[in-house]
Amino acid sequence: MALLQCNFFSKSLCFGTDINVVIPTPNSDEVLNKKEDSYFYPGAKYQVLYLLHGAYGDYSDWLRWTSIERYAAENRLVVVMPSASNSFYQNMYRGSDYLDYITKELPEFVQSMFPVSRRRENNFVAGLSMGGYGAVKTAFESPELFSACISLSGAIDIVGVYESIEEGAIEGPFLWKGIFEKPEEIAGSDADLMALYRKKKEQGYAMPRVFQSCGTEDFIYENNKAARKKLELIGVDVTYEEHPGIHDWYYWDEHIRKAIEWLPLAKQAVAE
Repeated sequence: MALLQCNFFSKSLCFGTDINVVIPTPNSDEVLNKKEDSYFYPGAKYQVLYLLHGAYGDYSDWLRWTSIERYAAENRLVVVMPSASNSFYQNMYRGSDYLDYITKELPEFVQSMFPVSRRRENNFVAGLSMGGYGAVKTAFESPELFSACISLSGAIDIVGVYESIEEGAIEGPFLWKGIFEKPEEIAGSDADLMALYRKKKEQGYAMPRVFQSCGTEDFIYENNKAARKKLELIGVDVTYEEHPGIHDWYYWDEHIRKAIEWLPLAKQAVAE
C-alpha cells in the first residue's frame, strides 16, 4: 500500500486540514510469492472507504491503533481518514461545517486526486463511537454517494446519548450548545438518524445498508441495542453483531476487519 498524508485548505472548514490515505500498490509479499501484482493501468479505479475517528481523536487514530493498512491491502481498498474534531460530524452552530466537509468537499477532493471510483456501489463509510454515528449520518445524508456504512460502538441513537449525558449516565467531551443551537430539540431533526432516514426514504432515495457492531461490556451497549430496534422498525437494512468487549481499540481493530469483509468488495480495480 501507498501511504499518503495530505494537508489541504478546506472551504467548508475555513482552515487547512489533514487526511491520511492508503492506496493499493504492489508490495514485497506479492513479489516474493509471485502473486498477482497488476495495479496500475489506464482507467484503473478502486473502491473507497471513508473511515471516521471517534471523540478525542483525529485523522491519525486508525493508522496508529489498528492494522487498517493491512486490511486495506488484503482487499485492494482505498481508505481515507479525515479529522472532524468533536463535532459529531455536524455543521456546527458555533464552529465549522463538518457535515458539508465530509459529505461534499472531501469526496470531491478525493475523487479528483486519487484513483477511486465515483460509483455509489463502490463508496462506503465507517467509523467508531462518535464516528460510528458519523458514518451512518454521512451515509443517510448522502445516500446517492454511499451504498453502505459501518458503525462500531457507535452513538447511533444521538437522542438517547444526549439524554444519558445530561443525566450524568455517560460522560462526553461534547459542547452540545456549540454543536447545536437547541440540543434539546435534536429529536425529529436531521441529526436524529431515524428521522433523517424516514425523510430521505420519502424523497425516493435508495438507502444504504448498515453494519452495526458493539461490545457487550461497552458503556454504549444498551444504546446500540435500542438503536438497532429503532432502525429495524423503520425498515433499515441493518446487519447487527455483538461480541464480548468494551469501548477500546482491541474491539475496533478486530471488528473493523470483520466489517470490511461484510462489504461487497471486488478486491481489484473497478470501473469508474
